[in-house]
Amino acid sequence: MDIINRCLSVEDFRQYIKEYYFGSEPANKLVIHHTWKPTQATWGGQKSIDGMKRYYEGKGWNAGPHLFIAEEGIWLFSPMRKDGIHTAGLNHRSIGIEVVGDYDNELWSGSIKTNALNAIDILMKALNLTTKDIYFHRDVSSKTCPGLAITKEWLFSQLYNLNKTKPEFRAVIRNTTAPVPADFDQSDEMVLISVPDWAKDAVDFVAKHKLFKIRVPEDVRHTVRFYRFYNLLMSEKDNK
Repeated sequence: MDIINRCLSVEDFRQYIKEYYFGSEPANKLVIHHTWKPTQATWGGQKSIDGMKRYYEGKGWNAGPHLFIAEEGIWLFSPMRKDGIHTAGLNHRSIGIEVVGDYDNELWSGSIKTNALNAIDILMKALNLTTKDIYFHRDVSSKTCPGLAITKEWLFSQLYNLNKTKPEFRAVIRNTTAPVPADFDQSDEMVLISVPDWAKDAVDFVAKHKLFKIRVPEDVRHTVRFYRFYNLLMSEKDNK
């Protein structure tokens, strides 16, 4: 079995994925696992990676999962452009992600949590995946993997919070002013429109549920429209 056998930091993994060729049929789903054994306490880095390789070879497999997420970093195992072997029924066009530890009774924490969430987030963006494309091993198995404590609701909320705290994401959502789009009246007294809290919350809601992606300030035009419409409604109400 050929494995890549490299351990990367989050930022190194981000750069690796930017330059990575996922093949003519890129993965269209991620499958999340936990190792169960070895646990965090018994994980030995390179020694454990070597042990997992021997274990899979002993089963007659020619591949394994694609990533192992440990405290020391993100281990590259089987190439992500090829089908791995990790989940019967979901191996084709999927990336198998093993999070080191037993999570039947505890959540990811510390460096493992940081590395796991970032690895998933980076791959979702690179492959244009949504939460509908995230699977747990237990979705198609009687196993509890990736651990009973790990639910999709928890995972998706953690991924949302991860993005919410990124400056490039919040800078657009939390701007207090926005230029008036060209298709609006450009009168002098309305060069800038103040965006109230309720409108900023509306943008948060739209972003959270991925109704559209916020990439540049121009993308807040819908918030500006909502604000204009709101003012019209209030004016109409006051005139009655």
